[in-house]
Amino acid sequence: MDTPKLTRTRGRVFIISIIVVLLIPVLAAGMLHQPSDNTGDPNQVSGNETGEIMFIAFQGKFNTIDDNTGRLVALDRETKTVIWEHKQHRRYFDVDPIDKNTILFSATRDLSNGESDRVAIVMNWRTGEVKDKFVIPKDTHDIDYLGDGKYAIADKASHKAYILDRNTDETVWQFRFADHFSEKAGDGINGDYTHLNDIDSVNNGSAFLVSPRNFDRVMLINRSTNQVEWVLGEEDNYDILYEQHNPVLLSQDPPTVLVADSENDRIVEYQKKGQEWELTWSYYGQLNWPRDADRLPNGNTLIVDSNGDRVVEVTPDREVVWELAIRENPYDAELLKYGDEPQGPPMTEFKSEFGSPIPEDHSQSHALSPLFDAFDSAYYLAQWVLPSWIDKIQFLFLLAAGGVLISWLTAEAVIKIPLDRVRK
Repeated sequence: MDTPKLTRTRGRVFIISIIVVLLIPVLAAGMLHQPSDNTGDPNQVSGNETGEIMFIAFQGKFNTIDDNTGRLVALDRETKTVIWEHKQHRRYFDVDPIDKNTILFSATRDLSNGESDRVAIVMNWRTGEVKDKFVIPKDTHDIDYLGDGKYAIADKASHKAYILDRNTDETVWQFRFADHFSEKAGDGINGDYTHLNDIDSVNNGSAFLVSPRNFDRVMLINRSTNQVEWVLGEEDNYDILYEQHNPVLLSQDPPTVLVADSENDRIVEYQKKGQEWELTWSYYGQLNWPRDADRLPNGNTLIVDSNGDRVVEVTPDREVVWELAIRENPYDAELLKYGDEPQGPPMTEFKSEFGSPIPEDHSQSHALSPLFDAFDSAYYLAQWVLPSWIDKIQFLFLLAAGGVLISWLTAEAVIKIPLDRVRK
């Protein structure tokens, strides 16, 4: 007959074996993972261009376990192959094609002292020639070129939108949100008052569409009067918008806005009718924290599903016609031939094709939906610190191994405490 000590030893060996088996898929994925050796500064574009060229910017993650933190790529959309890559910097945000050879993008640059800053780079992506490079406010997500050496910048750190003239390096216009909104307008923490993540030029820079994410609002600012012309959304009214990203003004008359409604996991389009805004189209499609949506000239919508690790194109009736599964937290995607923000037609022109603005099956929820949502949220948070090669399957094995380990340690503690009390 086994002694209690021998039984416990066998039990421990069995539990350790289970943990090892659960970790095998994770370790195998790590061993098979091949980091890219592209330095991101090629002398010329590699590969053949056979279709449309798409730029995708990846925010990356916070970990330093591998080198797949952030990158900017040019993709042949027809073959889904990368023909150019920039990986000199740690994180990439907005990317804007200026012409067929030139792009503008913002990136986080590591400094020799261990700190980092944010830079804007104008580059001939075909040759690697840097035409301009300058420091912008820390954690700036979006910068747009206005022409004649002027740039519109969404200054997230100082909670303002402003225009920088690179000819003189002077600020020639600015809009401070604190001068127009109360300190309670945003719900950010640690001083993140606006989390201003986007600025788009309207009418050649006579107005700007901006996205203060923590206001849950999109607004149009008149440059000459420095006043807000209209606002879409209300603070904490999450039925309209909930911490949105990258809105696009599709029409000025009537004002029509397409926006990635990130925390609501959907893409929405609103049209202004008098003093009210009407939801004219929406797309859910199992999105997971989307952060970019562009309306293409043919009426399709190009979506960057950040936490879903993919870029998709859907028709007005919500059929997926192109999809690319790609990791490292994609932030922005632009088609070269359309330049920055293609601004295709409002969805009201296709109303007969999609019917209701709200998909009919959106109200249908599975009994396990809260569990799936919790898993997705946990995976998203873990992505910031885990190696990029750990996908949802490997993460599930990690959770299982962690659960077994915690249960084992808890059981050991419960058994040990009574024994210690008996000895005393």
